[in-house]
Amino acid sequence: MTINARGTTADPAGQADPDGQADPDGQGEVFRGQGRTARRIVDCVVILTPVLLFVVPVLLVRARLIDDGFLFLNLLSLPLSALVASYAPMGWRARLHGDDLLAARTLTGRRTVDLARLTKVGRLEVPGQTRTDDRLILTDAHGVRLILDKLAGSDETVDALVLRALRRRPPGAGVVVSDRAAERLDLRTEVRRPHGRLKPGRTIREGLIGWVPLLGLLVIAPVGFGLLAAGLTLSGVI
Repeated sequence: MTINARGTTADPAGQADPDGQADPDGQGEVFRGQGRTARRIVDCVVILTPVLLFVVPVLLVRARLIDDGFLFLNLLSLPLSALVASYAPMGWRARLHGDDLLAARTLTGRRTVDLARLTKVGRLEVPGQTRTDDRLILTDAHGVRLILDKLAGSDETVDALVLRALRRRPPGAGVVVSDRAAERLDLRTEVRRPHGRLKPGRTIREGLIGWVPLLGLLVIAPVGFGLLAAGLTLSGVI
């Protein structure tokens, strides 16, 4: 018998107690709240990236330690933050452990969502040339977030698992389901019911989905050029 850092026990065969379950891939234990620290780190990176890419080059240019061309990094800071926020929680090789724990690998390590304690269900749609990358965004009460589509070794999506988990929640649970996620899961009628099990989240009109990248650019570009202009001014270049 071995004892892990969280006080759970597992034998060489991979068995574990109810709070920690063996990973069939043999890559470690699966437990509730796994990936919460990684999400906090990613959130900090997303927030601090524009700040650091603005402040650090300004200070170094003023000190004449680097060329003022580095100030143009401000044009990339917001898109970089958006990419980190989108891709850091994106999971692959997702597997269900027990009845409620859905674990997957991400760029920041393994994350585990507790389906029995979901708090938000959203939907990420990224238009492409041949097809739209369509995934569910799952957030649980432990603060873990995963962006998923399929289960490992199967063409099945996570939709059935999420539907089952949502319908098991008691009245008044108040799980926030975005309009687009409700459409994918066929829950629009359920969300409008007054029992409080589900609550409507943000709404994006169907016709706007394909325009999201352009609309994002129209918002990000002015902010990026504004940061660049401020950086050039504060660094003494202009």
